[in-house]
Amino acid sequence: MRGEERRQLVRDFLARHKLGAISTVHPDGSPEAAVIQVTLGDNLNIVFDSFPGSRKLENIKRDSRIAMVIGWDENVTVQIEGLARPAKANELQRLRDAHVANCPLEAEFLKQGAQLFTISPQWIRYSDFRGEPIVFELSGDSLAK
Repeated sequence: MRGEERRQLVRDFLARHKLGAISTVHPDGSPEAAVIQVTLGDNLNIVFDSFPGSRKLENIKRDSRIAMVIGWDENVTVQIEGLARPAKANELQRLRDAHVANCPLEAEFLKQGAQLFTISPQWIRYSDFRGEPIVFELSGDSLAK
């Protein structure tokens, strides 16, 4: 399977899923995890929202590194390591519209002050164990458009 085929397989998988487990780094270096609603953005980026004052938001402000797992049903997962950042002003409305269309319950959270974030993957592992295993990683140039 070539690079673009791998990217498309990951893209299709992520587009079908709305929940992910995210792990952030606490100030003492320990991990903190939460299940969040997610939306596939551009270039395999992940969109999510979080309330000010939440542990994950406070952790991301201090250390933007995250780890995430999406999937786990049907023996298929995507693991992601990357950097989270607040959505930029020029992309905010587009990302908000996409996230609410994908996860309608998030509209109320956003009205209540939740902030939008994007995760830029630095490393992705796709694992499919439904039959003959399909496992591959994307990083560096293989993540580039």
